[in-house]
Amino acid sequence: MTETRNRTRLLRWLAVPFAAALLFAACGDDEEAEPAAPAPAPAEEAAPAPDPEPAPEAVDEDDGHDHDEDDGHDHDDDDGHDHDEDDGHDHDDDDGHDEDEGHDEDEPEPEPTVPPEPIDIRLVTWGAAKFIDFIDLYVAEENGYFAEAGVTLEQLPGAGAGDAVRQVVAGNADIAMADALSGFFATIAGADLEGIYCPYTQNWMTMLVNTGAGIESPDDLRGKTVAVTSQASTSKWYAALLLADNGITEEDVTFAATGIAFGEALLGGQAQAASTWGSINWALLEAGGIPEDQVGDYEIWQYDQVPGPNDIYFANGSWVDENADGIGRFIDALEKAKLWIADNPEAAAEIGSRYAVGADNMDRNLAVIDYRIQMQTNGPGVSENGMGWCDVATIQDVADQATALGILPDSADASAVISNRFIN
Repeated sequence: MTETRNRTRLLRWLAVPFAAALLFAACGDDEEAEPAAPAPAPAEEAAPAPDPEPAPEAVDEDDGHDHDEDDGHDHDDDDGHDHDEDDGHDHDDDDGHDEDEGHDEDEPEPEPTVPPEPIDIRLVTWGAAKFIDFIDLYVAEENGYFAEAGVTLEQLPGAGAGDAVRQVVAGNADIAMADALSGFFATIAGADLEGIYCPYTQNWMTMLVNTGAGIESPDDLRGKTVAVTSQASTSKWYAALLLADNGITEEDVTFAATGIAFGEALLGGQAQAASTWGSINWALLEAGGIPEDQVGDYEIWQYDQVPGPNDIYFANGSWVDENADGIGRFIDALEKAKLWIADNPEAAAEIGSRYAVGADNMDRNLAVIDYRIQMQTNGPGVSENGMGWCDVATIQDVADQATALGILPDSADASAVISNRFIN
């Protein structure tokens, strides 16, 4: 009995700590529970493995483009539309570069410049040869302005302005360089002429008189001989205007056609006065044409009756209508030359020496060019309307004077003849 009790007590004694150990293991404290916290980690590793299909399907529905291969990220979590736009922009940028490259490749080559339709122009001047006075024609040729405009110019000689106009009326030339009165003589006779451009708008014609022959006023010209380039020239018509304005008729004087040999006629006594112009006066009075000891005997009278223009380009009206484009290009080329001459007078003088006859004196060339520059910029109406302007009111006044004084056989309507249609 005693042994049995002792064994029972021993078992009870052993059971108490064993039970306590089991209870302690089951409950535990917080510090020992923390190591168990990583247990959920396997669940987190499994979470990122979503079904890969939803993302591509969302892109296909919104975008409609084949971006499946590039996408596949969780753009659906945010605003799907925004992600579609971002995605679209990324792909558009890539595609855009391809499209730009494609445009560069597909962009058509610029069409080659079509050369202007060629035009041949026969221009007859009042001069008997290629004088330095026509420097703008030579510069336009030399500098290629005519070639660029498709213009081939043939310069023809004329025996004065009246002859130049007759050549145009007869069909032997396309454009005549002449004064207004020479053109009006033709239109009054029935010619269909149009004044298209005034290359030199300021008058430079003058009367050069020998005071040593007793000439001190226009009235002293009665019974004297006046040298003119021809009997149908600007030189003669302007002299006739001055005389008529002072009550002197053509019967009161003798007009002698001398060409430009004015110095010989004056020095030889064949003429006591000459209807000249600026460059001739320079050659006679400043460059030795008249001996220095006789220069003081000569006096220059201005033709106040004709302020300008000095020269007009006349052409048959039908020819102008048929060739308006080519004429416009001709005038544009001419104006390029005029502007270039104004900026480069010395170079222009050198060009003139190779084109013009008797132009080996560079000082004279420069003097003529200086006259021409002034004449193309200072005529009536030029500052308001541009280079080449033919001032109709001034031209009409000259025509009215000529009609009233009996120089023109009938009245002339300047507005019906002068067009200014090619003035830029």
